[in-house]
Amino acid sequence: MKRFLPLFLVLISGGIGVLHFATPGHDMFLHDTWRRLSYFPIAVGAIFYGLRGGLLVALLNSIAFIPHLLLFVGKNPMTYRSELTEVLLYFSAGALLGILSGRQRRLSEKYQKISIQLESTLERLKEDARTLLSFEDQLRISQKRAVAGELSSSLAHEIKNPLGAIRGAAEIILDEAPEEGLSRKFAGILIKETERLDKTLAGMLSMATAGESGREGEEHLLAEVVGHVTDTMAIRLKDLDVDLEMVCEGKATGVRVEAEKVSQVLINLVLNAADAVGPGGHIHVTATLGEGTCTLAVVDDGPGIDPEFFPKLFEPFVSGRGDGTGLGLSISRRIAESLGGSLMARNRSGGGAEFLFRFPVGG
Repeated sequence: MKRFLPLFLVLISGGIGVLHFATPGHDMFLHDTWRRLSYFPIAVGAIFYGLRGGLLVALLNSIAFIPHLLLFVGKNPMTYRSELTEVLLYFSAGALLGILSGRQRRLSEKYQKISIQLESTLERLKEDARTLLSFEDQLRISQKRAVAGELSSSLAHEIKNPLGAIRGAAEIILDEAPEEGLSRKFAGILIKETERLDKTLAGMLSMATAGESGREGEEHLLAEVVGHVTDTMAIRLKDLDVDLEMVCEGKATGVRVEAEKVSQVLINLVLNAADAVGPGGHIHVTATLGEGTCTLAVVDDGPGIDPEFFPKLFEPFVSGRGDGTGLGLSISRRIAESLGGSLMARNRSGGGAEFLFRFPVGG
């Protein structure tokens, strides 16, 4: 619409000039009407195109007014001067409205720039807030890890030896207790609970030392590591009635990795998946190599991860199971980071969860 506005203003100005020329000179009422009508295109030109537009449209109306002025040449000078004064008023109106319009446009552009700057500043503030929250979460997790390290160091010797003695005594009671006696039942409970405490203690020790030794472990082919984990987990998963398939694809078989660290992460992820899928479930592990990065994908067909649990998934001492220590995934992520890699989780669109363990490898 705006691109046709100049043509529209030219036609209006020319049309008013034609009306002036076609109207008899003595009909002052109509001539006064056409004069006043000329101010409308001048105002429109000034509003849309500023000072230059207002003066240009005023010039067009003045040119269109010339045939009418010629009617007064050689007649009453007062009437002639009156008509010329109208032309001067055209230019005055165009200039005034053009100046005001230009000033309004500049203010509008200035406020628009300020608005854009404010929006940009607001986005930066939001991003800074998100970064601060992320740092706060990392600090909170680091504090938990530090607490775990301190606790494991101070409690390891205080707990492990008495725990071993308690278990030994419970095993003696279990061996000597009659088959149907309560002492045998309670001894079994005692052994089971000491096993659970020993598992928690081992997790705390792993939490304190994961990826912090500063020494590179012994390297083996990834295919050998995968085969070892498969053999290690075979009996346990058979008892749980969980099917496990582990595959090394293409060049991934020849990649050399720190065997102990990669094995620990894989075992943790497989055990976590086994608890999620339950009896009759399936776990599929695939090792691939691409652009200097090895990716181990652990996929299960379980119920997936609760979206509300995602933010706390890798936090220490946070578990989705009642009997879990909440350290397996946290330890695994720390090991992945010690290798210069990452550990991420996501729910699959077809159901189940997928954990992606990525780390850089040499040529």
